[in-house]
Amino acid sequence: MKILICICTYKRNESLMKCLQSFSQTLKPSKIKISFLILDNSANFEAFNLIKNFKKKFKFNIHYSNEKKRGVVNARNKCLKILKKIKCDYIAFFDDDCVIDRYWFKNVIEIIDKLKANIITGPQLYLSNDKKKNNLGEFFEKKINKKISKVNWAATNNVIIKKSIILKENIYFDKNLNKFGMGEDQLFFSKLNKRGHNIIWSNNIKVYEKMHPHRTTSKWIRDRSYRLGVLGNYIDRDLNGQILGYIINYIKFIYYLFCSILSLFNIVNKNYYYQFINLTFRTFGRFLGPFVFKKIKFYKK
Repeated sequence: MKILICICTYKRNESLMKCLQSFSQTLKPSKIKISFLILDNSANFEAFNLIKNFKKKFKFNIHYSNEKKRGVVNARNKCLKILKKIKCDYIAFFDDDCVIDRYWFKNVIEIIDKLKANIITGPQLYLSNDKKKNNLGEFFEKKINKKISKVNWAATNNVIIKKSIILKENIYFDKNLNKFGMGEDQLFFSKLNKRGHNIIWSNNIKVYEKMHPHRTTSKWIRDRSYRLGVLGNYIDRDLNGQILGYIINYIKFIYYLFCSILSLFNIVNKNYYYQFINLTFRTFGRFLGPFVFKKIKFYKK
C-alpha cells in the first residue's frame, strides 16, 4: 500500500523539520510505503534547502513544489492537482506544525482492514510545557467519546483518504474560503460525506501539536470564534442551498445565543470566561455572516 503524505507549509521550517522527523520514528507495517508531497506556499521557496537536506539524511521519497499565490486553499488545491500524477493508493494530509503519533500507520491499517474505510480521521492533541496557560485551542477541536464512530467531516490536520475518491469526485477546496485560513477542509469533506463517502473517526489516529503562545489569549479566541460563525453561515448555505442555508444559520444563531447566556452561570468551569467569549462571538458571526462574509480579511492562525 502506497501512502502519499501531503503537507502544506508557510515559513515554518523549524516545526516542519520536527514534523518530518516524527515520520522517521513511526512504526510502519511492512506493506506500507510512504512518500511526501511538500507544498511550499512562500514566494521565495523557503523550505527548499530544508527538504533537500532532509532527503539526504532520511532517504525519504519527497516531492517538493511551490505555490506563490498566497493562501492555504491555493496550496492544497495545487496538492490535489499534483497528486493525480503520483502513484499512490491513499493520500494523507497533515499540518506543518504537527508531530505524528508513533502508532499512526499501524492503527490506520487496522481500521482499513477491519472496516474497509476510505476516509479516516482522528484527534489533534495539544502539547504544552506550561500548565498555567489555558489551552484555548481545545474549544475548536472535535471531542468524540466513542473510540470509533462516523463523522460528517474531517480536518486536514489529520486525515487519510483513498486516492480514487478524489479522482472520481474531481473536487477541490473552495477558493472563497482562502482568506479565512480555516473551514475549507470542513466544507471539502462535508461535500464528500454528502456524496455518500463515509468518514470514520478513531481516537487512536492521533497527531500532536504544540500550543502556540498567541493562541492562549482572549483576543485570539474572540477573533477565531467570530470567523467561525461567519464561516458556518457560508458552509450551511453551500451544503443546503441559499434558502435552507439561511434558515439553518439563524437556528444555529439562536442556539449559540442561548448557550452563550447559559455559560454565564457555569462558573464552576475554570474556563467559563473563555467559553462565554467563544459562544458570544460565534453568535455575532452567525448573525452577521450573510452581510460581512466578503469583508473578511486574511487570517493568521
